[in-house]
Amino acid sequence: MKALLVIAGLVITLGLWYGPGVIARRLADRRLIRATRGQGVLALTYDDGPGPNTTPALLDLLAEHDAKATFFMVGRCAEAAPELTRRVAEEGHTIGWHSHRHRNQWKSDPIRAVIDVWRPPTLLDSGPTSVRVFRPPYGKMNLGTVLACLARGLPIITWTHASGDTFATLPEVGDIVDAVRREGGGVVLMHDNDRGDASRAPWVLDLTARLLQLAREQNWRIIASPPDWNASR
Repeated sequence: MKALLVIAGLVITLGLWYGPGVIARRLADRRLIRATRGQGVLALTYDDGPGPNTTPALLDLLAEHDAKATFFMVGRCAEAAPELTRRVAEEGHTIGWHSHRHRNQWKSDPIRAVIDVWRPPTLLDSGPTSVRVFRPPYGKMNLGTVLACLARGLPIITWTHASGDTFATLPEVGDIVDAVRREGGGVVLMHDNDRGDASRAPWVLDLTARLLQLAREQNWRIIASPPDWNASR
């Protein structure tokens, strides 16, 4: 009986810690699907940056098309590139919080997990570079993650289409574009951190350019501003 009580207590504790994160993820996914699928709405989002090489190239491309995107930055990367972070904000893009060290909220101990998502660095905490939205690393959340977002008033933004730019073998760009076209819009997850594989950045740039072309052909609205995201809640 004692063993059963211990097991039951453990199950309840784990449920209370991880359950809210699972629910929050599902709700966020459903909100985005309702707001974008078949609605002619496209969001270009980039995680894990800024990357000193990839991010400037993306900013140049977006400027050519007069398009705005959402950059979910990792705190230590933003701190290492303050001028680039400011450029992202000053060019009208939305800065999102993606944790300080990109810890998996399911694999870190509770203290480290909460610390990683609780406090955006000072650089992102005021002025034109203030954080406006949040995306959980790996899409994983727990009770601490959810409470941190509620306390800061940060909408949780997930995605509807993972680009696959972190896969061992890069998918065909056309397949991703076709998937977004079939769904009538969506929120596309890409990455702008610099990687050792030189083929990654050109792939992301190519996908971005083709998604922008798709949006223009289909007369879709590209969303990136905080009011747009708030409307998707």
